[in-house]
Amino acid sequence: MNWGKHILLTLIAILLITFTIASFMPSNPNSYKDKDIPNAKPVEPWITETIPSGGSIFSVLEKFNLPLKEIAILSFRFGDYIDVTTIQPGDTLKVLLDEGKQHISKLMFVQEPTKRHHFVVQGDSLVYTLEALPVILQKRMIEGVMQNTLDATLLSMGISPRDKQNINNGLEGEINFQRDARNGDRFQVYAEERIFEGKTLPGRKIYYVQYSGERTGSHELFRYEDKDETSVVNGLYNLQGKSRSSAGVGFPLGSIHVVSKFGKRLDPFFGRWANHQGVDYRASYGTPVYAVANGSVTAAAYSGGWGNQVQIKHPSGLTTQYAHLASISVRKGQSVKKGQVIGRVGSTGRSTGAHLHFGLIQGKSFINPTNLKMVGAEKLNDAQMIEFKRQQEQIRREMSQNNNQVAVGNIRR
Repeated sequence: MNWGKHILLTLIAILLITFTIASFMPSNPNSYKDKDIPNAKPVEPWITETIPSGGSIFSVLEKFNLPLKEIAILSFRFGDYIDVTTIQPGDTLKVLLDEGKQHISKLMFVQEPTKRHHFVVQGDSLVYTLEALPVILQKRMIEGVMQNTLDATLLSMGISPRDKQNINNGLEGEINFQRDARNGDRFQVYAEERIFEGKTLPGRKIYYVQYSGERTGSHELFRYEDKDETSVVNGLYNLQGKSRSSAGVGFPLGSIHVVSKFGKRLDPFFGRWANHQGVDYRASYGTPVYAVANGSVTAAAYSGGWGNQVQIKHPSGLTTQYAHLASISVRKGQSVKKGQVIGRVGSTGRSTGAHLHFGLIQGKSFINPTNLKMVGAEKLNDAQMIEFKRQQEQIRREMSQNNNQVAVGNIRR
């Protein structure tokens, strides 16, 4: 009996020891592997690239050694949502490849910290969504005294080159700066700024400009704003609704969004590098296309890969080209005026979808159309003038209310 009791107590002790040891054992035998790497980080699936100086979406995506035709098509579709003229060195492009690392699955493009452009690849198309963080909109009056030149004065006040050019362009139609401007002339600029995390983001929207001097007199400009933010009519006008500058050609469309620039790009049809001989503008099927200047029609017919195209010879000797049209509204030999409808946007010829191809020909060679100085309306029409008067009154009320937020620029030579 004693012997049996000893055996039973021994078995109980062994079981207790076994359960005690087991309680300290990990339930997952692989968990020791995790403990061996206490600071292990998950692999980042997105590949981040920065647009280099002189680079493009084409050149960045080419690094991934994917089918060039796929890159060409996706880059072209990318331009449907992002005006490619706004892409700058330092902008960020993030790429997510599929599981086999053979194709692009998603893209994310970041131009400024408040906006992220998301793209999901579906075949030859992109599904686009915009992620926008809230910003504070602040309107204020900026005042300054001209020293040396208006350009130099504005830049010394911290006005960006782009905003400076908008202001200067607006006033040059009213004032002869070379003849009449003097040091000590005064100016005001009423602008809307975007504030994010306490910092002013680049790019102001200029609503009002006033310049006064002993020889120049006093001049005011107000912003006219159409419902379409890409409208070529948007900009600064004098009190009579006349444009800041009429020294230039018009735009071929009523609103401007560049899908593909002039120069080297991957051809979306053949997937190889080629020279793009014009500028492609985004536009819906049937959108009116305008002659950018007076001239004589030298071609108005179907022409192979160009599809339905119109060519206009201008007094300057340059020829403008309008291609892939759905329809043509002029005939060869006809004289046309600046702003006259010469056709409608389409997708004829070698085209991936409705858009306008705009080319510029000098002699027998295509040159960059951005060499042309394009301006919007020279004068607002009657309907626009009614709206312009209303917008003027609103701007004046806002300036009066914000009078206590004036920022005076201290200018030095």
